[in-house]
Amino acid sequence: MSKYQFNRDQLRFIEVGRSIKDMVLRVVMAIVVSLALAVAYYFLFSSFFNTPEEQLLKRERGLLAQEYDRLQGKMGELDLVLNELEGRDREIYRTLFKSDPPDIEVETQSFNPLQSLTSSGYYNLVHQTDTIYQRLEQKADRINRLFKAIALSIKPEKIESIPDVIPLRDFDIGRVGATIGDRIHPFYKTIRMHTGLDLIAALGADVLAPADGTVSNITLSNRGSGNTITLEHAFGYRTVYAHLQDVWVRKGQSVAKGTIIARAGNRGMSLAPHLHYEIWKGEELMNPLHFCYAQLTPAEYWQVMMAGYNSGQSLD
Repeated sequence: MSKYQFNRDQLRFIEVGRSIKDMVLRVVMAIVVSLALAVAYYFLFSSFFNTPEEQLLKRERGLLAQEYDRLQGKMGELDLVLNELEGRDREIYRTLFKSDPPDIEVETQSFNPLQSLTSSGYYNLVHQTDTIYQRLEQKADRINRLFKAIALSIKPEKIESIPDVIPLRDFDIGRVGATIGDRIHPFYKTIRMHTGLDLIAALGADVLAPADGTVSNITLSNRGSGNTITLEHAFGYRTVYAHLQDVWVRKGQSVAKGTIIARAGNRGMSLAPHLHYEIWKGEELMNPLHFCYAQLTPAEYWQVMMAGYNSGQSLD
């Protein structure tokens, strides 16, 4: 486009030619404005719209995050189950063989997953979490094989002689009271040694024999432990049941596992209706919480343990 300038002498517009500098300046300005508009358009477009590649990457990232969370949850669950299974394994071994089990380590090198996870990329993080999960599965399988080996080493007729269940019918795990240890006495309000496990039960609830055995002693009283029954079992075990309402067996009688031997009550020095349950091995007092593994799942076993240890006051 031509440029015109008004000539005062001639009183008319005269066409004026453009200089090279002016033309170069205009071209540079046009390029700068075009680039600025292009950058502004790109940022505006990318803020509201994603390319197909970006959408695919976002979906993959979301799926990886879900998988990572799932593996982390499974890893936590397996870790809890492994700890409980190892505890059960040791208790069963001590029960059957009267000695501590040998320490068996399959892995010869230490494995610290957190050390490598903190410095890894996202994909490596998921991969290493999956590796941890697989190792935990292998450990759980090894412990399961140990349980099977122990079961095969026991004579079937002797298994029913181990008091491995809670001696109440349809027992609710939420009714576990104080276990053995120093507890507050409900009447004297002093710290005393509690020699059994308090199982809260309604008056007249069925009390069952937790294993095959023989009635070795019966005491009928309204004082102290109230009506009590003592059963003798194999492997030197002895179980005691106190504060009973009714006794349904006689001294010297043989009873099978699951037989009703009494009704729960509140006789003697008892704060509320419940069954006071003791397990002895010779002259050694055992914790009944460790002898309910055949009846409970790992999660229930954990709840029972926490309830028994967290109860600060006994019921007798």
